[in-house]
Amino acid sequence: MTIVSFDDVLKLKQTCNEKFKEHVHFHDACGGQYFSLETDSDEIRNFIKDFMLNMNYKVIFDKSGMSFTLEDI
Repeated sequence: MTIVSFDDVLKLKQTCNEKFKEHVHFHDACGGQYFSLETDSDEIRNFIKDFMLNMNYKVIFDKSGMSFTLEDI
């Protein structure tokens, strides 16, 4: 699991809010970082995958598709 800078977190959160009105939750704990969504949407998930790919991260969604982590490419 990759540790993401707060600058990159803010870019993702701001862009998703502007484009989809989606609040992306960022969770940072001793075990690592992960993100969660409020809306179950393939469109949002695909956007996040492409957006983060441009920042050299691979998005790994859990089985529900509502939480994800990032890995360096």
